[in-house]
Amino acid sequence: MLIEFALHNFLSFKNEITFSMLAANTVKEREESSDGSSNIISVKETGHKFLRVATIYGANGSGKSNLIKAMSFFKNMILNSVVNDKILFLFEENQYRFDTESSKEPTGFEIIFALNKVKYRYGFDIFEEKVDSEWLFMQEYGNQKESYCFKRENGRITVNHKTFKATKQVINMTRENALFLSTAAQFNEPTALLIKNWIGNRFNILSGISNNTLNYTALQYMRNETMRERILGLIKIVDLGIQDIFVKENYLDRLCDSGGIPYGTILKNHNIELDNETINPYGNVTHNLTLYGYHNKYDNDNVVDSVALPFQDESLGTMKLFALLGPWFDTLAHGGILIIDEFGASIHTKLALELIKLFQSRLNNGDAQLILATHDTNLLRKDLLRRDQIWFTEKDKHGISDLYSLVEYKINQATSVRNDATFSKDYLLGKYGAIPYFGDIDRFIVDFSIDE
Repeated sequence: MLIEFALHNFLSFKNEITFSMLAANTVKEREESSDGSSNIISVKETGHKFLRVATIYGANGSGKSNLIKAMSFFKNMILNSVVNDKILFLFEENQYRFDTESSKEPTGFEIIFALNKVKYRYGFDIFEEKVDSEWLFMQEYGNQKESYCFKRENGRITVNHKTFKATKQVINMTRENALFLSTAAQFNEPTALLIKNWIGNRFNILSGISNNTLNYTALQYMRNETMRERILGLIKIVDLGIQDIFVKENYLDRLCDSGGIPYGTILKNHNIELDNETINPYGNVTHNLTLYGYHNKYDNDNVVDSVALPFQDESLGTMKLFALLGPWFDTLAHGGILIIDEFGASIHTKLALELIKLFQSRLNNGDAQLILATHDTNLLRKDLLRRDQIWFTEKDKHGISDLYSLVEYKINQATSVRNDATFSKDYLLGKYGAIPYFGDIDRFIVDFSIDE
């Protein structure tokens, strides 16, 4: 369960910002409904409450995607810094670049999350293609004090052997451009391996819906009967005219289109188990999947047959919905965090509303969390979201992004936003900031119109 994610000096975020899934103590609405739905996760052992869903709004270029890119980079470092010694080669391009000082400062990330009744705080700083510092702390539920697992500073790594079992050999094997956590996981240190596996399998990020996501859902649809029933059941409820979906699979040797990554590696990262004839240890045997949607064929009002329509002939919205439902239901079933950039593209606003409700319904019994960057202001509804579930990004005149939640925002620097406010209307009126500034559009039209 994600608690916080913080960063500084990354892309448009020059100053430190913290994105939090901790429920605000001042907000009490929608903690529990008569139908069993709830917007929060209550942890009895600590007395804390956490959000099931958070949304991020802001103008184009305000920093929404940069926040998600930071999360993606953080995950990539943990999974791949040991095996890819070039991972920081172009890292300077990811620092804030619109002043003279930021290039002299490190870039940092920190995540706080809970797993198996233990709260972990892990982070690292990067400077000049090196890991400048790194730290891991843990705190068991019911314990008032956190303990350090390891600390890394100025090339020196100190390990608390009571909480972290890494040997001196692991310390010596850690490259200056690789994370110690990732190196320890390679040597099967239990805590490091637990964290790496959680980040790899349960901290999932989607930036748009790609062919890889579509294929992942198709494989889940084929191999998991519960997943198949849920995906097909929801698609039928949406009334897309599809009565059934058939997936045909073939095998061929090739690399996937996304950065030359073996497709088998993608499957293994998603924890899909395949036999050795399907995928070899190097992951270069891939699936060529063909999808068909079955529609009723009518004679007047009578169904006389079914027609198989290739999925590429379905609407873009149908394909995107199908692709999305694999990660969606997987997260609901197994817990973890699903993070989606540009949520709502090609999906009707009412459907987006119902999809979000699933995460706040009794269907979410594994403490799954959902984080969405979106422009869909129709989701800004007080019967769907609390004030602490709504976040905004905004840039100042220097191109520096800020991040703030609606619950902490002060109108005219004095008045807090009321829980009965009309969130979407007030946002579009500019009461909360984080909206596009258009300048003089009328002047633009005059200047660039063709003079007849």
